[in-house]
Amino acid sequence: MMTERFVTLHGRIFLRADIELLTGLHIGGAAAGLEIGGLDKPVIRNPRTNEPYIPGSSLKGKLRSLMEKAHGAPQTFRVNEGVFVHAPESIAQYRQYQMIGGVFGVLPRWGPNGNRNAFTVPAPTRLAVRDVPLRAESREELKRLRTDLPFTEIKWEAAIDRVTSAAAPRQIERVPAGAVFGPAELVYSVYVGKEETPTGVAALFDTVIEALLHLEDDYLGGMGSRGNGQVRLKNLHISARRVRNGQYGDEMQFDSQPASLKELDRVALKTWLEKTFA
Repeated sequence: MMTERFVTLHGRIFLRADIELLTGLHIGGAAAGLEIGGLDKPVIRNPRTNEPYIPGSSLKGKLRSLMEKAHGAPQTFRVNEGVFVHAPESIAQYRQYQMIGGVFGVLPRWGPNGNRNAFTVPAPTRLAVRDVPLRAESREELKRLRTDLPFTEIKWEAAIDRVTSAAAPRQIERVPAGAVFGPAELVYSVYVGKEETPTGVAALFDTVIEALLHLEDDYLGGMGSRGNGQVRLKNLHISARRVRNGQYGDEMQFDSQPASLKELDRVALKTWLEKTFA
């Protein structure tokens, strides 16, 4: 006999913010071609405008990775050689680490030892993260600065042989510190499955806030241990839309719109979400 399954969309929560670079940012893209003297590590760019941007996949993947580490989630799924991520191997493990799988998503059907039919997660992926463009003000500023390449700088690094002191130089392309990307938009869908409640699912949105706080104290993009990728969120706006009787309601604004992430009152936000999705 098939187990009854259902999922209902009760609304969405939106977080929008600007991302300010405190140090240069490198998120790698594919090189256009191999050239003598060319860049070792170019940044990703919009092919239509040639402007750098922050891929939503990079931002979401970093937030998920930080939460897996913060909560000690077991790394059970091999993405490729040497790269593992958390994928729950049972319903019990899914519930234990619901702040990860219940927010960032899991494989549709997964279980121990590659058994994809072991169990079914109760709801679809809830968090969607949009690509983040370069703000117009930063675009114009970088044009005036006449950077090494359009909108970016070249950072030289060198690996030094510890015995001979021979150097192996390389060029890293970065978006300079001070540039602002935005608005970033994170959309959290309040999908409610069996044995779940709208208020309980909405409360998981605090995981997104926690992950962003970790991000500000960590880094975004590549080579963060060497000074790249320190970011700060500013100009936060949080809102929600309810779905009632199949009708999508108007957008409702959270009363407090903090200038920075650290100014956000998480207790007040939790109370507002409880009332909104009651």
